[in-house]
Amino acid sequence: MIDLRDPTEAGRWMTINDPVMGGLSDSNVTATADGLTFAGTVSLDNNGGFASARREPDPVLGAAAAGASTVRVDATGDGKTYVVQLRTAGDPWAYIQRFATQAGVSATYDLPVEGFEPVDLFLEPAPDAPAQLDPSTVDQVTIYILDKQDGPFSITLEAIELRR
Repeated sequence: MIDLRDPTEAGRWMTINDPVMGGLSDSNVTATADGLTFAGTVSLDNNGGFASARREPDPVLGAAAAGASTVRVDATGDGKTYVVQLRTAGDPWAYIQRFATQAGVSATYDLPVEGFEPVDLFLEPAPDAPAQLDPSTVDQVTIYILDKQDGPFSITLEAIELRR
């Protein structure tokens, strides 16, 4: 489990936003008493439209997740939809699943492993990837906001856990 209420956890996360592709979105991650807050502004200007918070790779994640059937995200959202991306060690693809939040509501989102879809670097379908995510190979977690959700956003993540 990634306990995002641990204040040292913020140092393991970095933001990657659409300015890498010419966009104008911005974001940051901040440790709070409630968890890790990922907040900023998504801008659709200059063909932009995404922001992400990525945790550093950690091979222990996959070892602890072997046999997992669910990815549990405990978070307080803002009414927007977010994407959980699970990257697998050494592969050019990752797996994603969306979850819709309710503004100001702390909730548990249970995302079935079989619902994660393989994607490439640009979040397009990855037909060469195995269709099913193998949780034992996960080494990195990223949270995205995209899908043309223009404007300010904020989500506080309390925990992310791959559960059996």
